Amino acid sequence: MDKPFAYVTRGGIAESVHAGVIAVVSSDGKLVGEFGDSTLVTFARSACKPLQAIPVVESGAMASYGFDEADLALFCASHSSELQHTERVERILEKIGLDESYLQCGPHMPHSMETYDRLIQAGKSLSSLYSNCSGKHSGMLAYSKHVGADIHTYHQVNHPLQQAILEVVAELTEVQKQDIVLGVDGCGIPVHALPVRNWAKAYAKFAHPDAFVHGDAMRQISSAMRAYPQLVGGTDRFDTDLMTATHGRILAKGGAEGFMMVAIPEQSVGIAMKVRDGNARVIPPVVIRTLTTLGALSNDELEALQKYVAPEVKNTRDEVVGEIVADFELSLT
Repeated sequence: MDKPFAYVTRGGIAESVHAGVIAVVSSDGKLVGEFGDSTLVTFARSACKPLQAIPVVESGAMASYGFDEADLALFCASHSSELQHTERVERILEKIGLDESYLQCGPHMPHSMETYDRLIQAGKSLSSLYSNCSGKHSGMLAYSKHVGADIHTYHQVNHPLQQAILEVVAELTEVQKQDIVLGVDGCGIPVHALPVRNWAKAYAKFAHPDAFVHGDAMRQISSAMRAYPQLVGGTDRFDTDLMTATHGRILAKGGAEGFMMVAIPEQSVGIAMKVRDGNARVIPPVVIRTLTTLGALSNDELEALQKYVAPEVKNTRDEVVGEIVADFELSLT
């Protein structure tokens, strides 16, 4: 049975209730905390991007094209299409001798309304550049061009890059390739479904990478994301703000349909969580409550993240009419 872990109030009552699953796994592979059934098989969606970036790093494309840590952070991003994101994607593509027409992610309305307003005022159409996944796709193009693989089909499951990513996911999650369910993400890239606790196991390895296969690449990716959190998400994005408030002590990456993963290097643990109905609005308070239970946030950090502890629900008049509240007890072993 699904277990509720957050609710949304209006007029003093719980108007909506959201069930979910949480797994906390140590870097030695032990399940040390759980809420709900962490054997639930689900997609990590964009929270998998740090894993998807590993073959790009290991291919040698970083050095070959002169990419830096900021570029690597953008390879792992679900960005808001602010200028800091789109201009860097354009520079990445320029370095590899391609343009945005090679991006296979497709366009969508950007998260940043400032960007969208600017496009409308300029009379421009949306392109794949403004996809929140254009950073990931630019990294995948860099890999493909560097190793001599087809740059037009890098998004297809049988492409060498996607097969390399499948190998990485299987190794780090410790799930056999044949047991990983494949789907297609919103941006056209293959996505992988496996138990929540195994996703947490992979992120636990990012918390303590040197002891594991792909350790050097994981260390570089974790360092880049924590050094450039604004490139991973953007303004008023929870994973960005969590990494910023903790000064890079914590690694965080959200995914669509209410999925998120966190790594805490100081505690050598990884956390994965899924909102069962896919509504990501409850992720911030659930993450904050989980981290507080684990003693992973200082008072100053908690204060900096206060707006996420019980986010306000507002109406169209900007009046506070309710709040989003995490309400669960994490079972620790």
